Amino acid sequence: MAYFAVQLQTKTLFYLGFFALITFLYAIPFLPKKFYLNKQQNLRNVSGLKVYVIAVVWSGVTVIIPLINNDRLLDSTVIWAFAQRFLFVLAMMLPFEIRDMQFDSIKLATIPQKIGIKNTKIMGVILACLFFGMEFFMPEKALGKLIIQFGITGLVILSILFSRKNQGKYYSGFWVESIPILWLVLTLLFG
Repeated sequence: MAYFAVQLQTKTLFYLGFFALITFLYAIPFLPKKFYLNKQQNLRNVSGLKVYVIAVVWSGVTVIIPLINNDRLLDSTVIWAFAQRFLFVLAMMLPFEIRDMQFDSIKLATIPQKIGIKNTKIMGVILACLFFGMEFFMPEKALGKLIIQFGITGLVILSILFSRKNQGKYYSGFWVESIPILWLVLTLLFG
């Protein structure tokens, strides 16, 4: 990490520090007792906040940080790409949220706890469709990229629809998590 950090511009490290701070606060206890749900006083345990913190950090680090380091202006295309990635990460987290429903404190107020598993799946399908639909608002509409994204969207939707509280050991932890890796491989080969 230190090797790659010195390869980045100073301004990039500043913005990366913002996302690192959010990640730190997500994991490390810091909140006053009135905000926490158990003995850990961190952002992960703030009611209803967990998935949004993760989605913002992933979107920022994978969209904003590379563009800042390459001196690209933050224009409307970047905002669309950030929003699109945010929706993708939210949709991808739902199988994990459904799986963890049996382990999470009810006070955590996760999406499936608040709206139920069926509505969580409906929400996930909508998020995945919005993710794909936003691609048509991007300036580059290469057919190969659209086909790959359509396939990845289909896999995300299937992973959401087939998720359940009592998932197999490798369902979310391997199969769902490998969707972005497959996306990368397909993009490198055909995109």
